[in-house]
Amino acid sequence: MHIDRRYIQTQVRFATDDLTTMREARRYQGHVFSFFRPYIGARVLEVGSGIGTTTRILIEMAERVVGIEPNRASIAHLRQTVGHHPAFTLHDCHLEECDRSQLVGERFDTILCINVLEHIEDDQAALRGFAEIAQPADAHVLIFVPAVEAAYGRLDAALGHHRRYSRRTLARMFAAAGLDLQVLRYTNPIGLLGWMFNTYVTRNAAHSARQIALFEMLVAPWALPLERIVPVPLGLSLVAVGRPSRHPRR
Repeated sequence: MHIDRRYIQTQVRFATDDLTTMREARRYQGHVFSFFRPYIGARVLEVGSGIGTTTRILIEMAERVVGIEPNRASIAHLRQTVGHHPAFTLHDCHLEECDRSQLVGERFDTILCINVLEHIEDDQAALRGFAEIAQPADAHVLIFVPAVEAAYGRLDAALGHHRRYSRRTLARMFAAAGLDLQVLRYTNPIGLLGWMFNTYVTRNAAHSARQIALFEMLVAPWALPLERIVPVPLGLSLVAVGRPSRHPRR
């Protein structure tokens, strides 16, 4: 049965269960964060804290971390993961419901958004907001999204994805939002093959713990480090790093 959770994703626990399954992909999670580690500053806004997989790393690196997470089931896990850490503050609401002036006043030097932008219906407005919220001159906006529109399938809809992205579309969105791209690259081509197989052959509507375990054991140890040496032309996801343009848009 085809299940589309794009408009109810924060009201059900499916996304929380999926994050719990994906938490076992430790090599992959470390690989994703390695792209952004050099850009993490002292004051971080994490858009979509989920169950705290990345949050627990951020609070050990930054002076202040503010998380946004609207899913109640995920928040329960997040509280268990992070506890009452003094460096962390949570806004338990949607990004669109946050007080924009309050976020601007935080003067974040880092905005981190991993596998969240695709869940936001008006993703262009979200990027424009990130450009406004990132205040210091050396601030960075760090984005990780699913790639290749043709790979969109039942699992994307079940997870609440409104879309997948290409290099061209994401680059245009950054430019329109007033963000100057510093990094834009694909990652995980083998994962893309697996995703396409699930989209067009098995038609899975949930991540497979078995597939994740096999990837972690047989693929991740050699394929992910290899990307540091040989850039890939296509992949399951896109990594983007931008900085707010200090030049007025015409």
